[in-house]
Amino acid sequence: MTPRVLPPGVTTSAVAVRVVLFLLPCAALALALPDVPHPALVVAVLLGAAWWARVPDHPAGAITLLLVAGWWTVHDVLDWRILAVGVLLVAAHVLATVLSYGPVALPVDPRLAVLWARRGLLSLVPMPVTYLAVRGLDADLAPAWLWTAAAVGTVALLVLTARLTQPESG
Repeated sequence: MTPRVLPPGVTTSAVAVRVVLFLLPCAALALALPDVPHPALVVAVLLGAAWWARVPDHPAGAITLLLVAGWWTVHDVLDWRILAVGVLLVAAHVLATVLSYGPVALPVDPRLAVLWARRGLLSLVPMPVTYLAVRGLDADLAPAWLWTAAAVGTVALLVLTARLTQPESG
């Protein structure tokens, strides 16, 4: 008989999902390379992510996300990596939310996972628009039509988001 590594009722897939939860904020901070964050920040993110993976509804998750987002904010990075960091942090938050619905031995309801995945994707809708606005729009140099186009685009995205968040019929 082989020794059991996992507690009774815990599947390897449940552990794999928690490993992904651990890796997401770590990957978001690792995108900073070749700039190396302060070692204390790296240790804090590693410990916070590990604790968050163990207890997904613990405030350590929010602290970990804030530490990573704070590093990126303080270092004033505004290139493609910031979009990837945003996606990784939202994915970590959504995954932790789904995992917090029950104990580690409880299988995740696929409908719940789909619901939260859709919500997470919808929360990403304004990200590229905001990124482009911050990167390319200068209030003094932009022509007036550009602000009108940005307003129309924003309204279109809000209408699309409202439509996609309606309950499914049937």
